[in-house]
Amino acid sequence: MSSLLVPAVIGYLVTAFLAARTGDPGALTSGVTVTIVMTAVFAIQRLIAGESAARLYEMEHRASHDELTGLLARDELGARLETALRSAYRHDRVVGVLFLDLDGFKAINDSMGHEAGDEVLRAFGERLRGTVRSENLVGRWGGDEFVVVTLGLERESVVREVADNVMRAFEQQIEVADGAILMTPSIGVSVGSRRNPVGSDDLLSHADQAMYRAKRLKIGVGIYDERQRREGLDRRAVQQALVPALADGQFHVYYQSILSSSTDTVVGLEGLVRWQHPVHGVLGPDRFLAVAEEAGLLACLGEVVLRVAVAQTSVSNHLYGPGRTTRVGVNLAERQLVDPFFVDRVDEILHWAGVTPSQLDLEVGEDLLLRRVDDANRTLHRLAELGCLVVIDDFGIAQGAFSRIRDMDFVGAVTIDRSITAGRLRDNVSRAVMEATVSMARALDIDVIAEGVETVEQRQVIESLGIDLMQGFLFHQPVPADEFEAMTSRELTN
Repeated sequence: MSSLLVPAVIGYLVTAFLAARTGDPGALTSGVTVTIVMTAVFAIQRLIAGESAARLYEMEHRASHDELTGLLARDELGARLETALRSAYRHDRVVGVLFLDLDGFKAINDSMGHEAGDEVLRAFGERLRGTVRSENLVGRWGGDEFVVVTLGLERESVVREVADNVMRAFEQQIEVADGAILMTPSIGVSVGSRRNPVGSDDLLSHADQAMYRAKRLKIGVGIYDERQRREGLDRRAVQQALVPALADGQFHVYYQSILSSSTDTVVGLEGLVRWQHPVHGVLGPDRFLAVAEEAGLLACLGEVVLRVAVAQTSVSNHLYGPGRTTRVGVNLAERQLVDPFFVDRVDEILHWAGVTPSQLDLEVGEDLLLRRVDDANRTLHRLAELGCLVVIDDFGIAQGAFSRIRDMDFVGAVTIDRSITAGRLRDNVSRAVMEATVSMARALDIDVIAEGVETVEQRQVIESLGIDLMQGFLFHQPVPADEFEAMTSRELTN
């Protein structure tokens, strides 16, 4: 029976009782009026109660879910994780945390605008939610960071399988209003179990640290371990020290040679940033570059390296003449490439130093080839027109690079990633990638530089494939600026 029939029945019974008791026919009319009024009152109360419940549910949902993506909000996710850990420890189950950060998202915001960035975040969250099991928790931690909590698992190894599945899900481009875009994450993994009873805050922190290691090493998925815990500098300490270090001039440029195997001579130098830390000594880029990128300081570091390398080249020109000085290369950050004034700034720096553009090589990571960053491509084209040599760095790792580079007539050289030349891949795979790169380079009339050459055997294999330009510890390690001049005249002795 509908709840609205209750007041009607009550009103009818009251009316019948009054009419029978008083014998007044008018009582029946009055009773009908009472019945209508009572029914209306009950209906209004029910409507108000329903609206209040709906409003309360909406308020609770907004408080517990991210407004942009509809995923769990940070506080709600943390609370549910704490509850899940207590249950898992009681029932001897495993809880895994996947901490995800989108690679290159800041460049999307800078080049396409924040509305496009929001659309990418929504699409990323939707695909992430559809990738994992429905009982798992998926939330947006903030910015371009997401968290997945796996529940009810019996083995720790399954958490890594979940992470690998997520990585595979983002090998395909995401469809947004302006077209398709490849948006891959770096993922950090941590695990809590009865054998390893970790609190929710620590579990999230561990996954966060593992994610930054994965981003720094470009390995996709990183697993938290004890070695990370023992690292002298944690990410937050690095982040807090970066700005003062920039102001104090603690960042310096080291140089590593590029050699021609056929002539046994140095033909170029690559400028590499190093941090002269007042406590920890000289730190390599693996200790701070990923953190600098997250803090939005990578472009500042890139400008430091650019200015110092050009100034050093200018000194060499004045001492020996431009004909004696080799080319110097520096790496560019994505934020520099989407800066509409960057090319003009490079031109000004070169003009100020009296260095010709042909003496400057500008290296760009291969991942830019796979992103839809039109502003970056326009910048690279203008730099090539200026006279600089544009180099695609770490070529041959990502899928699709070979097909995309054919449309980039501004590219003057590519470097083969050290993971290929160092033989970390299977030998037949490494050789196939290098052969394909050489064939492509010949067809496009561009140079090939093999990085990470560490053994005589690697050198021999690379030479047999027709690659003349090489770089690696077999020849020279990166050296500080005071050895710059000696490096330019040093011959290959190995």
